[in-house]
Amino acid sequence: MTYILLIEDDKAISDITRFYLESQKIYQVTCAKNGAEALNYARGMFDLIIMDILLPDTNGIDLCHTLRTWHRCPIIFCSALDDSDTMIRALQMGGDDFITKPFDNKVLLAKIQANLRRVQLDTEASRSAAPVESQFFLDAESRQVSIKGKYIRLSEMEYRILSYLLSHRGTYLSGDDIYRNIWGKDPLGDTRTVQVHIHNLRAKIEPDPANPVYLKSVWGKGYILEFPAEA
Repeated sequence: MTYILLIEDDKAISDITRFYLESQKIYQVTCAKNGAEALNYARGMFDLIIMDILLPDTNGIDLCHTLRTWHRCPIIFCSALDDSDTMIRALQMGGDDFITKPFDNKVLLAKIQANLRRVQLDTEASRSAAPVESQFFLDAESRQVSIKGKYIRLSEMEYRILSYLLSHRGTYLSGDDIYRNIWGKDPLGDTRTVQVHIHNLRAKIEPDPANPVYLKSVWGKGYILEFPAEA
């Protein structure tokens, strides 16, 4: 059984989503209608969290930041707010994916399945946790990257993307390539989520994010992770 925490104050949406997911016979959904209930339920174990942003007693993005200190499971935001600034902040605070309301439950189910499949990539990620040119080390256990001795904590999704780029360092990867391999499905032309995570990664690992030296991109080719000694 896969255990899901659904944080949604709209009872109709909550009831319909719970009924649809539990009809799949492999999910058990716990519903919270506000931040206080969510924090109470979140002390238990969950495989995935789905949450709204506009909650009656708190901002879902701030709540996500708190939940991320307790859980490493995927967190999917469901919100009517779909502007770029909201998406960036939601993912920076620990979110893994984003779906805009109103949504088709089949699309939500596909995102759930893709994020749960992604969790199974831990073994491959662990193999990538090796020193590179004595300046770059990706630690699978702590979800940290060490750059020239400086340790930087990554979100779960940042870690997975960086691990994937590291295992293909020196090779250009398109946004579609990254999305398909990390989320496990076709992006259908929408790779904004990848762009946001790349933006967040650069803010953490680059000396000057506006002029990256590690994680670069070239129009028409894609993203490439390389190191000055290898470039």
